[in-house]
Parts: sequence; C-alpha cells; structure tokens
Amino acid sequence: MKQKLKGLVMLFFILIVQSSIAQEKKITGVVLDNAGIPLPGVSVLVKGTKLGVQTDFDGKFVINTSSGQVLVFSYIGMKTQEITANSSRINVTMTNAAQELEGVVVTALGIKKDEKKLGYAVSKVSADEITKSGEQNLVQALAGKAAGVQVIGSGGTPGSSSKIIIRGMNTITGSTDPLIVVDGIPIDNSTDQTTAGDNPFNANLSGINNSNRALDINPNDIENVTILKGPAAAALYGARAGNGVIIYTTKKGKSQKGLGIDFTTSLAIDRVSQLPARQSKYVQGTSGTATSVNSGTPQSWGPTAKSLGIPTYDNVGNFFQDGITLNNNIAFYGGDEKVTFRASYGNLSQTGMIPETGLKRNTIRLVGDLKLNEKWKAGASMQYTRTTNTLVQNGSNVSGVMLSLMRSVSNYDLRDYVDAEGNNKNYFASYDNPYFTVHENPATSDVNRVLGNIYLTYKHADWLSLTAKGGIDAYSDARKQIYAISSNGDNLGGIGEVAYNSITNKEFYGDLIASGLIPLKTDWLKINYTTGLNLRSSQYLSVYSRGKDLAVRGLYNLGNATELYASNAEQNIISRALFGQLEFDIKDQIFLAGTVRKEWSSTYGDNVRSAIFPSGTASWIISNTFDWSNYVKINYGYGEVGIAPRAYATISTYSQPFMTDGFTDGLSFPYNGVNGMAVSGTLGNQNLKPERVLGHDLGLSAKFLDNRLTTDIALYYKTSKDLLINVPLPQSTGFATDYRNAAELVNKGVELELGYDIFKKSNPFQWNINLNWAKNVNKVTDISGGLSEVQVEAAFTSIGYYAVKGQPLGSFYGTKWERDANGNKIIGSNGLPIISGETGNLGNSAPNWTGGIRNTFSYKRVTLSALLDIRRGGTVYNGTLARLHNFGVSEESADRERMYVIDGVKADGSKNDIAITAKNYFQKYLGDGGGAAEEAVTDVNWLRLRDVTLSYDFNVKKVAGINSAQLSFTGRNLWLDTNYKGVDPETSLTGAGSKINGLDYFNNPGSKSFIMSLKVGF
Repeated sequence: MKQKLKGLVMLFFILIVQSSIAQEKKITGVVLDNAGIPLPGVSVLVKGTKLGVQTDFDGKFVINTSSGQVLVFSYIGMKTQEITANSSRINVTMTNAAQELEGVVVTALGIKKDEKKLGYAVSKVSADEITKSGEQNLVQALAGKAAGVQVIGSGGTPGSSSKIIIRGMNTITGSTDPLIVVDGIPIDNSTDQTTAGDNPFNANLSGINNSNRALDINPNDIENVTILKGPAAAALYGARAGNGVIIYTTKKGKSQKGLGIDFTTSLAIDRVSQLPARQSKYVQGTSGTATSVNSGTPQSWGPTAKSLGIPTYDNVGNFFQDGITLNNNIAFYGGDEKVTFRASYGNLSQTGMIPETGLKRNTIRLVGDLKLNEKWKAGASMQYTRTTNTLVQNGSNVSGVMLSLMRSVSNYDLRDYVDAEGNNKNYFASYDNPYFTVHENPATSDVNRVLGNIYLTYKHADWLSLTAKGGIDAYSDARKQIYAISSNGDNLGGIGEVAYNSITNKEFYGDLIASGLIPLKTDWLKINYTTGLNLRSSQYLSVYSRGKDLAVRGLYNLGNATELYASNAEQNIISRALFGQLEFDIKDQIFLAGTVRKEWSSTYGDNVRSAIFPSGTASWIISNTFDWSNYVKINYGYGEVGIAPRAYATISTYSQPFMTDGFTDGLSFPYNGVNGMAVSGTLGNQNLKPERVLGHDLGLSAKFLDNRLTTDIALYYKTSKDLLINVPLPQSTGFATDYRNAAELVNKGVELELGYDIFKKSNPFQWNINLNWAKNVNKVTDISGGLSEVQVEAAFTSIGYYAVKGQPLGSFYGTKWERDANGNKIIGSNGLPIISGETGNLGNSAPNWTGGIRNTFSYKRVTLSALLDIRRGGTVYNGTLARLHNFGVSEESADRERMYVIDGVKADGSKNDIAITAKNYFQKYLGDGGGAAEEAVTDVNWLRLRDVTLSYDFNVKKVAGINSAQLSFTGRNLWLDTNYKGVDPETSLTGAGSKINGLDYFNNPGSKSFIMSLKVGF
C-alpha cells in the first residue's frame, strides 16, 4: 500500500513539473521610443522575480517566462510599463517621463509631489503656453494664463519691465514681487532704478524704465511653471514668500539612442497696438482768432491749418516703425541610464517700434545629471546670459519720447529735429524733439549674468535620503545715460551730461535636506519627513557717477565734464533657517501635512532676531473613499509667510540733507564747495520684524467624464499683519519718521479653473476649453500711530497713491468735484464745476475680476489655439488724455466751434444752463488745466485676444534624420476691445520696480505682434 502511495505522489510531482515546463515559453520583441527609434539598455523584468534581461543595441530582447506572467519595462527618463505575457512576441513603445509627470508638481524647495495629495491650490503653466505667448519676458508670458495672477506690463518697447501680483497686494511699502525660483534655486527678479544720491524725487516717475531681471531667462529653456499662490503652499520659503512663489523648471537631458537636437527659429513683427486719438485740424497757438502760428506755446488752440494755407504732418504715424524680432535657439541632449545632459544656445535680436531702441540676448545653458551608483546621484547646471538693451526716457519728463510726440502740433514736422550746429530743434523749445531723444540721448544697459546650481544626493534607504545643493546668481549691469548738448533732460539747460551706473549683485544659496519614508509595520499609513537647513547671502553694490557741462560736443566721457558728482549704495544681507515637514498618507484617501521654518536674518532687529513660519494642510480624496468612478477632492490649508524689513533700517544712518520746492532739484550738499552729513530723518528700530501674511485656503477639485471635465475651485482669506510703514514723529525728537510694524490689511477672494475636452480622445477632431476666473477684494483694516492714511509711493502733485484705512490698498487720491446729496456736480457762476476743498478716493487700480478662456482645436496635424484675456474694473489715471485735452491736441477737442454746458446743478439746485467756451471746457473741465483729478480717472474694462496660434506638424517619418517638424503662426494682442482712451491699458508708467499701478502719463505704447516660427527635431 505504501509503495502504491509513493508511486502516486511521484507521478503527481512529475506531472506538475512537466506542466510547468510546458507552460514556460520564450518571449521576443523590440522596444522603441515615442519617435520609433530602438531603445538599447531597457530593463525587462518578470514581475515578482529576479529574472530579467536588457534590450540589445537594436532594442531587441528575448526572455523566458510563463504564460500570464507580467513583464515590467523600465528605462530612465521613460514611463515604466507593465505588459502581460500572453503572446510569444511583444513590441513596446515607451513614452517620455514628462508625460508620466502630468499629475506631479514641483513645490517649495524643489520637492516634487503628487498634485492630488496637496492641501493647497497651485496653478501650472506649460512650456507650450509660454512659447505660444511670443513674449520674451518670462513674467509677461504668464499674463492671462492662471487664476488670481495679474500681470502688468509697462509698454511694448524691448526689455520693458513686467510686474506680477498674485492674489492681491500684501504689503504697503515692501516689494510686491513674488519669489522666482529656477530649478530649486531662488533668483533675483528686481527692477533696479538708476538714481543719483542727490535726486530728491521718486526716480520711478522719470528716467528709464529698466527691465525686471527675469528677462535674462530664455523662455525656450523652460519645461513648465508652478505658481504657489497661498501661504500654505509657500511657507517653507519663509520671509521671501509673502507675495507667493513662481517655480520655473528647466528642460533637461534624457536617455535615448544617439544625440538629440532641437532647433527653433522665429520672426516677429511688432506694431503699436493703441494710442490716444489726436486732432490735426488746428495748429499751434492759444487763440483760434490768430492769423499766424504761435511758436511760443506747446498748445494747439490756434487757427485751422486750412485758414492759414499751411500743410499738416502726421507726426505720430511718421515716428513709429515696425519692430523686428529674430529669435534662434538650438539644444543638444542625450544620455543613457547613468548620464543625461542638455546644452542649449539662444540668440534674441529685437529692434523696437520706437527708433533706435533694441534688445539683444545671448544665452548658453548646460545641464547634466550623473547616476554614480544605486545610492549616489549628482547634477549641475550653468547658465551665462548677456543682455544688452537700448532704452528711451519715460514720458513724465521733457526728454520723454511720448511727451513731446503726443503733444506735437500738426503744423510742425518733427523729422526736422536738429539745426545746422546739431542742436535740439522742436516746435516748443522746452521739450526735446523725440527724434533728438532717440538719436542723441540714448540710454544703454549691458548685463552679464551667471546662474549656477549643483546638487549631490545620497540615498541610504527608503527611510533616509540626503541632498546637498547650492546655487549662485551673480550679475553686473553697466548703464550709461547721455544728454546731448542742447537737451532739456535732467533740468540741465542744454549744457550736456553723461552718467554711468554700475550695478553688481550676487546671491549665494544653499540647502542641506534629509528626507525619507518612516518605516511602519502597516499598509494603511505612510509617513514622509523632510528636514534641513538653509543659508543665503546677498551682496549688492551700485556706483553712480555723473558729469555735467560738456566741453566738447559728442564726447561722452567724465573727463569732458566740468561738474562731477558720484554716489553709491550698497547692501549686504545674510539669513539662515531650519525647516521641517511631515506628510501623512492615510489609505491613499486622506493626506495631512505640516511644515515649520525658523529663520534668522540680518534685517531683523536685535530685539527680534528670528521668526517662525508654520503651515498645516489636509486633503481628502472622497472618490477613493467611496470608490467613485469620478475624481473628487477637497482640501484646506493654513500657512504663514513673510516679507523681510529693508536692510539697515534697524539703525539710524547718515545722509546728505536736501531741500526742494517740489518742482526743482532744490538745494543739497555739497553746497558752494562745502559738504555736510546729518543723521537721516528715519529713526532706526531694533524691534523690526518681518511682515506676516497669514492665509487660509479651501479648495475643491474634481474630474468627470473619464477626466475630460476638470474643475478646481479655491477660496482664500489672507491677513497681512505687522506691515512696515513710516510713522511721523515729533520734530523735537530729531527725526521725522519711525519705520515700524504698524498696519494691517486683508485680501479675500475666489478662483476657478475649468478644463473640458469636448470630444473623446478617439475622435480625430479635438476641441479643448480651459477657463480661469478670479476675484480679489482688498482692504486696509488698520494703521496705527494715529494715522488714517499712508502714502504708498510718491506720485504727482495732482494725484497720489495711498493706503487708506477702510479702503482698498493702492487707492488713487486727488481732487474731486463738489457734489450735492444726489451726486450731481455743483456748477459755479462761471459755468465750471466747483472743486471740493478736500482730496478723496478716486478709485483703486486693482481689477474687480479677471478671466481667461483658451480654446484649442486640433485635427490630425493642424492645431489652432486662442486665448481671450478679460478684465473687469480697476482704475487707471489717464493723465495723458487730460493733458491732451488741456493743450487742444485730443481728437475730442477738435469740436471747438460751439459752446458747452456741463451736466450738473447750480448752487440753488436748479439744472445748470451756463454755457462755456470749448477752450474752457477742455482745459478746465476735461483737462488738467484747473479741473479735478477725478475727471482723468477711468474704470477700465477690456477683452483682448492675448494670443492665437495656428500650427502644423509635418509627417517626417520618411525623412531620414528628422524626428519632428512644426510650422506655426502666432498673433499676440491682435485685437483689443476696451473703454480706455489711451495706450494699451495694461500699462504702468513707473514699471515693475514701483508699487504704483494704473498710472498713465505719456507712457510708451503697447504692441501687437505677428510671429512665424519653425521647430525641427533631429
């Protein structure tokens, strides 16, 4: 019996072995990349075993496995794929890892996270959207593309600065710029204005509109953009993240067969988008009854050109030209499973719509990553950029191009701009002819910049990974401004001037980070930690030198000057911080995270020394809990960030005293050859601490219809506390002001981002809609020190820019009309409205709401994409039109052969019926010749076609050596529908370096562009 049992067991065992052997089979195949090129070195592993092979040089593989087992295909830089072995031959096409990272975003400190796990709102902008914009300034390229993100340009001239405001302004006197981070390293994006040490005025109102330094980054090197909008998202950056964070991730190398080459070239034509309408019927003069031209006035209230029988000239049309931009970029990339690299070169050459203006940028960027072994990995990047810029004067001074051009009289041809000796020649002697300005008064900037970072990572195990990284951002900016002999610029009286400004800035940044997954004996809970320290050092130096009264015409050297002056400013800041983060993943359904950063900075007072910035977030994927087919997530986050005090405000410093009357430069030391210094009027404060922005975020994210419909809704509430302002002191103290933490404001709002694929992916025709909408409400809630208002920044005498308790930050304040209880203007006996004795709030520059709608259509190889940008509300001070009315140059002022009755009531309450002359109407009512400032303020709306692109992808499968080719045509700002009667209302006279928004006083015009591009991949 036992023998029979042993025999049966042996037979059973043999059958099992034979069955197993029979099921095992040979699998062959080939692995290709998404371009159809064989991939060598791809790992092919039988899942759950150690059995595996690699593809050969031709991408082929052979492996033995059993039917039904799963093969895992993996390759660095490619998306891992799993395929069941149900066939004897398997061919695999692998896709780039970038496609796999769709749900991954780069967050604070460069940490990549699964977007679904975040407890706060972020916005993403792709490289495709950046390039479609056609913008060369990375900040301007974000306009209209993300909810809650407002971009304010300063004109269409090459290199003009752009300002970005995220979820409203959070500070009164500090910088409103968000922190810019490139590949995990913060970089400088300042807009530094050249100013002499003896200039008593706001330098932003005159001089040159210099660029923000994000201009030095080549948009073609950008892979994607993540915008951290709230304090909960940005808390790990502490006192540098009070205005949000914009994270740019650059393109890197990838593993592939052979060397990859991408080449792009484009040609753009820029034209003026919009200008105030002007009249050419009436000529220079102050009286329509005159019988000749009066050349002693800049006004155009003279007789008609027809009555005098003289020609008229289209000075504005003659002056502007087509701007041309040539942009060429080439990149080489490649690598294998151990090393990847990318090297790129970009060349930009741009001539402006204003003659003699231009921009040139040359960028070299090198990126490399090295896998030393399974535990060690290193990488580095280096960028060198040279940016040269030729600019023109702003319109708020008599050398400004737009000031003289837009006021120009129709009877004078501005092209006649120099006399026989080469002196400035114009229709009015006190203004520089715009042709003289662009040809004889150039301003140049020459920037050399180096960006670099390096990292080393050691992964000991899942529970411990160590990363050390460091970065440097260093640049020099050599600026030169010329005022030729006979120029009226800089209050010279025609004696000539040459001025130099040498700026150097260095920032060093370093992180040491430990992170890992805490080992737990459970599957329902995962805990990740991140901790580390950060060091940062900033060194800034600006040296200004000036020579006046030139001896030899055309020789612009300090040795040719009679009167010399020099000044300098320097600033050194150092900070250090400790930070930590814990993340909890509960059953892939609930995600909790907490962070804390403790920061020390040299700008804090000795009585403060350090500050702590915490955050906490939570998100719940409801669809995972209830096993829904659709995706639904809610999240909440709270965080605190800051804005550091300005350097050296903790001590009382010395300065040269000055006295001015508000119109001239006044008197200052050195005076009569005698120098003098005194303690400055601002008292040093050892209690200074960073401004704090405390923010709550509540969000809902959902995806429906197989992810064809996506929606993100965010509600936020931010309180900015301990805001730094200058509080007046009694003069008996010896100081005029005390710079201290003494104000508070609130921002609250709602944001919506919506995406919808109209058709399923299988449909050959595709239509995608992406929409964003945002509304922000801002209010100054407290100003201590017994103040009801604080000047944000000095503007003009006619209008100011203030923070007023109980009002939105950045309100225009100026003279208003006297009104009755029903809001009617009260008209005086002279037929003109009566000006109120007190200034009042004329409106706020922030829009009521903004929105963007992008439609993308594609059929086979043709794609059409268009972005509509919408703004509703927000005040702009149109000082340009007010002055054109005053001078009789505006188109409306041509209607002057009649009397006007202003709508309003007389003192007795009866309807006004007093007629006034057209000159009084346009000068003293609509214009700035005695009227109230409120008349020049416009609540602006717009609907613009921000960009539209038509592209065609060529079929290059049969073309040897070419992997891809695309031809595209792009239009930028081709259409604008607005109620604003000036230049493009997306404008700011004072540029990105100023806190004033919505100020238009003979601003340089915006541009519309026509762009043709070709992209080829080899």
